[in-house]
Amino acid sequence: MRGGPGIVRPALRSPVRSPVRSPVRCAVVLLLPLLLAAAAAAAQGPDPAGLDLPTLVGLTLPEALERFGAPAEVFAARGAESWQDDVVFYYPPGFYLFWYQNRVWQARVDGSFGGTFLNLAMGRSREQVLAALGPPMREVGDSLVYHLEDRGYPVRLRLYFRDGALADAYCYRGDL
Repeated sequence: MRGGPGIVRPALRSPVRSPVRSPVRCAVVLLLPLLLAAAAAAAQGPDPAGLDLPTLVGLTLPEALERFGAPAEVFAARGAESWQDDVVFYYPPGFYLFWYQNRVWQARVDGSFGGTFLNLAMGRSREQVLAALGPPMREVGDSLVYHLEDRGYPVRLRLYFRDGALADAYCYRGDL
């Protein structure tokens, strides 16, 4: 035996660790301020005073997180075809961002959205919407489709009515 039997080895002590040396603790310490900031922004959600849906189409992930914070929910929306699947960020109440290739391709507000968008509010009658926006590009069943500003790609707004009242609105790239 190396060192002989008479060698007394010191008792092993567990090393004193700084609370931030473990990889998990380090990640928590570094990410905590970002998570708190994102949570604070998410608590605010979209501005109920007026959401400009067309300007949201084309946002990048950092732009959306800076503007709205972390979403309350993230989920997949399955399409009829696999290429129609979307990742969706949900911000209460009733605001959704749909993603395609790291950009928002569609923004939605549903009946629970309490704010305004394009000077409209949920629950407005078809006649009130027509008076505010003018004639649509086309009418499809219980919905009106408008062509909005062109930003190098067509931007559309589809408004769905249920029992004569505005119940859902989608603003989206018309070329995807």
